[in-house]
Amino acid sequence: MEKTIITYSLSGKKNALEITRKIYGYTECSNNNKYQYERKGILSNMEYEKLARSCFWINPKDKDKVIKELVKLKLKIKVIDIILK
Repeated sequence: MEKTIITYSLSGKKNALEITRKIYGYTECSNNNKYQYERKGILSNMEYEKLARSCFWINPKDKDKVIKELVKLKLKIKVIDIILK
């Protein structure tokens, strides 16, 4: 099984929460939790697993799409391709 590990750095970013929400998505609540809205992120429509803070792994087929979006957010990233046995 092949996986791609991607790490990114939020150091020096004033809008770290906003960037994290753009990556993973979030649930927005309004009117005293009466209404809830799912806001999608970059990883919402693909299979991923969060390994640690600022670190997740994805399928290699999604790698190019995710890297392109993270570069748009002006993040420093590292990409590692691994094979699990």
